[in-house]
Amino acid sequence: MAMSSLCHSTLTLAVALCFLPCITSSLNLEDPNVCSHWESYSVTVQESYAHPFDQIYYTSCSDILNWFKCTRHRVSYRTAYRRGTKTMYRRKSQCCPGFNENGEICAPHCAESCVHGRCIAPNTCRCEPGWGGSNCSSEEDT
Repeated sequence: MAMSSLCHSTLTLAVALCFLPCITSSLNLEDPNVCSHWESYSVTVQESYAHPFDQIYYTSCSDILNWFKCTRHRVSYRTAYRRGTKTMYRRKSQCCPGFNENGEICAPHCAESCVHGRCIAPNTCRCEPGWGGSNCSSEEDT
């Protein structure tokens, strides 16, 4: 085996960590008011690597005191395991600015409640007929 291939470590991850999608929210990703970003997180992994060790072996030689048998050393490798950390990434969904989570959708938020109307966009009320003003609290003259 070549030395360079022995020195490369390989990562072994649990299938659940690698291949299953990460569920970070119950929001409908098709909702135009849902924004997302990537976040990083760490997972503990078991890593295999080539661990060097000193291997003793005997060879024939001219040493009469050792019965023509000499001790030699060579570096050999065995597979060993260690814990490591790996940085993974997942998409995190949340409501865009000006919207609040309401079940699976992101509903617009109005700082002032719409008294006689409903909030249709961030800080924008749609008033019922006969009502006006920024929060639909002013009665209009007809």
